[in-house]
Amino acid sequence: MPTVIDDTIEVAIGGDGQPTSFVWQRFLYTVTGQPQAYFRRLPPWWHGDSSPTRIDQELWRVTAVRDSPREQHGEHLYDLCHAAGGWRLALSWE
Repeated sequence: MPTVIDDTIEVAIGGDGQPTSFVWQRFLYTVTGQPQAYFRRLPPWWHGDSSPTRIDQELWRVTAVRDSPREQHGEHLYDLCHAAGGWRLALSWE
Protein backbone atom coordinates (compact mmCIF):
# COMPACT_ATOMS: atom_id res chain seq x y z
CA MET A 1 0.00 0.00 0.00
CA PRO A 2 1.48 3.37 -0.94
CA THR A 3 2.03 6.22 1.46
CA VAL A 4 1.34 9.72 0.12
CA ILE A 5 4.37 11.94 0.78
CA ASP A 6 4.01 15.03 -1.50
CA ASP A 7 7.29 16.68 -0.38
CA THR A 8 9.65 18.84 -2.43
CA ILE A 9 12.86 17.01 -3.37
CA GLU A 10 16.03 17.65 -5.35
CA VAL A 11 16.65 15.18 -8.18
CA ALA A 12 19.88 14.44 -10.06
CA ILE A 13 19.36 13.46 -13.70
CA GLY A 14 21.77 11.29 -15.68
CA GLY A 15 22.89 11.82 -19.26
CA ASP A 16 20.02 9.65 -20.49
CA GLY A 17 17.44 11.94 -18.83
CA GLN A 18 16.55 9.49 -16.06
CA PRO A 19 16.72 10.16 -12.31
CA THR A 20 19.91 8.81 -10.70
CA SER A 21 19.40 10.07 -7.13
CA PHE A 22 17.27 12.38 -5.02
CA VAL A 23 17.54 14.23 -1.72
CA TRP A 24 14.62 14.00 0.68
CA GLN A 25 14.68 15.33 4.25
CA ARG A 26 18.46 15.91 4.01
CA PHE A 27 19.15 12.27 3.07
CA LEU A 28 20.53 11.14 -0.27
CA TYR A 29 18.67 8.29 -1.99
CA THR A 30 20.48 6.50 -4.82
CA VAL A 31 18.41 4.93 -7.61
CA THR A 32 19.44 1.28 -7.83
CA GLY A 33 17.13 -0.14 -10.49
CA GLN A 34 15.89 0.91 -13.91
CA PRO A 35 13.58 3.95 -13.53
CA GLN A 36 10.19 3.64 -15.23
CA ALA A 37 8.66 6.78 -16.74
CA TYR A 38 4.92 7.16 -17.01
CA PHE A 39 2.42 9.96 -17.37
CA ARG A 40 -0.74 10.66 -15.39
CA ARG A 41 -3.56 12.64 -16.95
CA LEU A 42 -4.34 15.80 -14.98
CA PRO A 43 -7.94 16.68 -14.11
CA PRO A 44 -9.81 18.68 -16.77
CA TRP A 45 -9.06 22.40 -16.68
CA TRP A 46 -12.61 23.27 -15.70
CA HIS A 47 -12.12 21.41 -12.37
CA GLY A 48 -9.38 23.82 -11.27
CA ASP A 49 -8.93 27.50 -10.56
CA SER A 50 -6.71 28.30 -13.53
CA SER A 51 -6.04 27.17 -17.07
CA PRO A 52 -3.49 24.35 -17.28
CA THR A 53 -0.12 24.60 -18.97
CA ARG A 54 0.01 20.80 -19.41
CA ILE A 55 -2.56 18.06 -19.80
CA ASP A 56 -0.49 15.35 -18.14
CA GLN A 57 2.07 14.94 -15.38
CA GLU A 58 5.48 13.25 -15.70
CA LEU A 59 6.17 10.61 -13.06
CA TRP A 60 9.08 8.27 -12.48
CA ARG A 61 8.79 5.06 -10.47
CA VAL A 62 12.23 4.28 -9.03
CA THR A 63 13.79 1.74 -6.71
CA ALA A 64 16.17 3.56 -4.38
CA VAL A 65 18.19 3.07 -1.23
CA ARG A 66 19.01 5.70 1.38
CA ASP A 67 22.74 6.37 1.70
CA SER A 68 23.69 6.42 5.35
CA PRO A 69 27.14 5.54 6.72
CA ARG A 70 25.75 4.43 10.10
CA GLU A 71 22.81 2.29 9.07
CA GLN A 72 21.92 -0.22 6.40
CA HIS A 73 18.68 0.60 4.60
CA GLY A 74 16.87 -1.66 2.19
CA GLU A 75 15.55 -0.74 -1.21
CA HIS A 76 12.15 0.88 -1.48
CA LEU A 77 9.92 1.93 -4.35
CA TYR A 78 9.14 5.64 -4.83
CA ASP A 79 7.15 7.75 -7.29
CA LEU A 80 8.86 11.01 -8.26
CA CYS A 81 6.73 13.72 -9.87
CA HIS A 82 8.28 16.27 -12.24
CA ALA A 83 6.09 19.37 -12.36
CA ALA A 84 6.60 22.93 -13.60
CA GLY A 85 7.80 24.08 -10.17
CA GLY A 86 10.36 21.28 -9.75
CA TRP A 87 10.31 17.76 -8.33
CA ARG A 88 8.12 16.23 -5.63
CA LEU A 89 8.22 12.87 -3.90
CA ALA A 90 4.66 11.74 -4.53
CA LEU A 91 4.47 8.22 -3.07
CA SER A 92 6.49 5.74 -1.06
CA TRP A 93 5.67 2.07 -1.66
CA GLU A 94 7.14 0.64 1.56
